[in-house]
Order: sequence, then structure tokens, then C-alpha cells
Amino acid sequence: MSTDSIDAYEKHARNFLQCRDDSKIGVHVANRWARSLRPRANVIEIACGGGVPVTQTLVDAGLRLWAIDSSPTLIAVFKDRFPDVPAQCATVLDCDYFQRKYDAAISIGLIFLLCERDQIRMLGRVSEILHPGTRFLFTAPVEVGTWTDANTGHPCISLGRDAYENALENSGFRVVGYYEDSGKNNYYEVEKVVSPVS
Repeated sequence: MSTDSIDAYEKHARNFLQCRDDSKIGVHVANRWARSLRPRANVIEIACGGGVPVTQTLVDAGLRLWAIDSSPTLIAVFKDRFPDVPAQCATVLDCDYFQRKYDAAISIGLIFLLCERDQIRMLGRVSEILHPGTRFLFTAPVEVGTWTDANTGHPCISLGRDAYENALENSGFRVVGYYEDSGKNNYYEVEKVVSPVS
């Protein structure tokens, strides 16, 4: 994330927590995805926020979790709520991801906060930390466009479905599903098939 977006989420962290804690949007999609993975799969959650409702859904599904978020306030709340989940305050591009690879990754509400170049870099970085044959679920609009994040006022950028599909292919992924939740958010489910194109 850019420094501006990190600062925005940190500044509005308490308001974000209140809004997200009270929302069930996306729970159905996250639950269905989590339960499609093998039991006790090792999963990294990127941009975990305070952990409710997504982390709780993943824990309830019996997955083994690791988590990162760039907001010190949000990661502190997360650690209080989920003391058994290893968690790290870091950005998606700078994180060491606990120096391991995973069976799956999930990132809700993050990629479109990044500039176009960093969105592409994020997909490559996620590919690097996944085993072949594993899944990645993330949210991004299917349309090309820009808007203002409702939680922070930060500008957001969607590259659109065609650009994401191309970037995913270059990062060693293939799309296996598209979903939409009750809040009209779009989800891409992809499978790691090969190493990223360098």
C-alpha cells in the first residue's frame, strides 16, 4: 500500500473496525471458499484488518492462519482477538510472509487501494508464496474505474477484468471462478499453476 493509504486506514481504523465488525457482507463467499480447502490448510490472510468477520470465518472453517495488515491499530486489535494466529504489521509488498509458503491466500478489500504498478506487483508477490495447485481469493471490481473508499476517503483504482486476467496469467495464475456478494463486491478465485513470468 502507498504511504497515503496506510495513513488513511490508520487514521480511520476505529471507524473501519466499527463498520466492518457490524457487517456480514462477504461472509458467505469467504465461508464457501474456506470450506472448499482441505482441512487444516495453511492460509495467509493479506489485509486482515481487525479479523471480523473474515478471519473468524476462516478460523471457524478449521484453517491454520497467518495474517498481515499495514495498520498498527488494526493489527493490535487483531492480535487481541486472535492471539493464536501469527500476525505481522507489514505492507503486501514489503512483508516477508513469515518466510514460508502457503496452501491458499485471501485478500479482501486491498488490491484496488494500490496504484496500477503495485497491483501487478502484489499479484506476483502472492504467487511467490503459494504452492502450485493452491488457491487465491481476492476482491476487485470487474469494471475499469476509480472511486473514493467509503471508509477512509482514499482514492481507489480498478484495472478491470481483462487487465486483472492478463496480470494473473503473467503471475502464474488461472481464474477458476467469479463471485459477487450481497454488497455487490466482485471476487476472483484463482489457482496457482506456474511460476510468475519474470
